[in-house]
Amino acid sequence: MYLIILGLLGLGLIVLLLSRFNFTVQVESPSSDQPTTQPTPSPSADRPTTPTPSVTPTPSSTPTPQPTPTSQAFRQGNLRVSNQTEHPIRVALLYQRTRNDVESEPNSTGYGEPVHWDFAPNEGSTKGLILSLPTAELKLQTGDILVAFAQDGSRRYWGPYVVGETIAPVWDNNVSEWQLILQPEIQ
Repeated sequence: MYLIILGLLGLGLIVLLLSRFNFTVQVESPSSDQPTTQPTPSPSADRPTTPTPSVTPTPSSTPTPQPTPTSQAFRQGNLRVSNQTEHPIRVALLYQRTRNDVESEPNSTGYGEPVHWDFAPNEGSTKGLILSLPTAELKLQTGDILVAFAQDGSRRYWGPYVVGETIAPVWDNNVSEWQLILQPEIQ
């Protein structure tokens, strides 16, 4: 059941992200006063072409360590975000509701309303910025979902990240907070 809810929430985040783009398709019917001509098939049209990647992926020799769920299961703390990119970024959070909130509304999911913050290019790039909510305290916990995307039309995005289950955000024991560092892509 938990995986189904996460899948639906992930799909919802994707729909949310895709709704930011405008897609239009226009189809014109051929005019009756113009003669239609059939294109002559070329010899290369008979055989299917498959695109070849410009870079062949190679497996890494050492696997990247995944965080252990038991070590981060009960960690709850602030969220510090650092935008080290040249893009204006929006960070969106889908946070888990408290058990009391879920029990009081039986038809609701275990997640609250999505919230977001906008960052200018390189905003908080050195020390990061601690995020907050206008009406409540923000304490990130295991299972919360984060995604970040550029708002300049470059189609770059980071995540989605599931707190405590993916490689980001990272827990900092020294200050008891989650840290999300958004860096430019390495090309």
